[in-house]
Amino acid sequence: MTTTTKGTTVLATADVLAQEAAGGSNLMFIIMIVGFIALMYFVMIRPQKKRQREQQSMQDNVQPGARVMTIGGLYGTVVDSDDETITIEASDDTFLVFARQAIAKVVTPAETEPEAVEETVTEADATLTDEDLEKLANGDDKTDGDKHTGKSDRKEY
Repeated sequence: MTTTTKGTTVLATADVLAQEAAGGSNLMFIIMIVGFIALMYFVMIRPQKKRQREQQSMQDNVQPGARVMTIGGLYGTVVDSDDETITIEASDDTFLVFARQAIAKVVTPAETEPEAVEETVTEADATLTDEDLEKLANGDDKTDGDKHTGKSDRKEY
């Protein structure tokens, strides 16, 4: 709608500009929504999935001998496990069976057997000297490092 008056022509141009701006703002709104969803994924969802994978891996790899804490706060030592359950010794002769998912964290991992280290002994080291034979004959085979200085009634834990 064009008229001969200057004010009406200006209004028609303003309407065209408003329609173009509305189309641009719709596109900007969609870009902002997509950006917000991507931000939420990288800030919240991805780290949560990573924590879930680590927790599942820890629960699957618990071995007998490990000291663990359950989700209820009970500490104990794992004595047996299968695919679904774990048996924990909470105190002397007190055994509790839990689902694997009830393990919150491993406090102390199970001790693994150290690999056997082969020691090589030379012939000179394996041969007793006259001085060593004399000490053995006199009964002076103890050294200061071999003496037990603890109390005799001490219990070993």
